[in-house]
Amino acid sequence: MQVIVVYDVPAKRTRIYRKLLRRRLEHLQYSVFFGELTAGQVTAMKNEIESELEPTDSIVVFEFDNPHAFDHTTFGDADEPGSRFT
Repeated sequence: MQVIVVYDVPAKRTRIYRKLLRRRLEHLQYSVFFGELTAGQVTAMKNEIESELEPTDSIVVFEFDNPHAFDHTTFGDADEPGSRFT
């Protein structure tokens, strides 16, 4: 399934989620990650997120079973998804 994860957390906590999400997903923008995962991988990722979660953290996980359910257009200087943060 296709997965998009976005987060809004205090600056001192961004490193935690960036590291956690980069293990499975492509880093598209500062707090946006995208990739294709199995249902088991999504569950494991959500469990890891939940174990790190603090009251000030906000994380949203979008899941799409049909890869044709959405399309995207990139504007700006990001030629390849994730190329700015590798």
